[in-house]
Amino acid sequence: MQRLKATRAGRNEKWVATYPHLLAREFVAFEVLLVILGLVSLFWNAPLQGLADPDKTPNPAKAPWYFLGLQEMVSYSAFWGGIGVPTVFVLLLLAAPYIDRSSKGVGRWFARERLLANTIFLTLALVNVIFIIIGTFFRGPNWTFVSPF
Repeated sequence: MQRLKATRAGRNEKWVATYPHLLAREFVAFEVLLVILGLVSLFWNAPLQGLADPDKTPNPAKAPWYFLGLQEMVSYSAFWGGIGVPTVFVLLLLAAPYIDRSSKGVGRWFARERLLANTIFLTLALVNVIFIIIGTFFRGPNWTFVSPF
């Protein structure tokens, strides 16, 4: 349900009330995410190990899953993986609203009019997910590539 609102400049802008429209959509998205996380936790156990023992360290010592993408990048180059590439990622995410200056599609998820901003975000998110998957399933002793099958 869209309404027209007059602005000071005399233009008309479309707007939607935050409550209940936006709040209901965000609540549904939260519930869907919660169900997905619950299903994932049923099929994959957390890789928890025993108590830390300084005499017996695991090989390889892996970071938690949310840092495995960064650990994977650092395994290629300490500077570029730890500082260079993450800095470029953050700068691209910060610059995305300034690169795509169009006001069309604002307030809609994955609007076709916001193709550049959506592409930047999805590309960076996909690269990070790929690095996390490689670090989780394809790395073995001494951080060598292994087959998960």
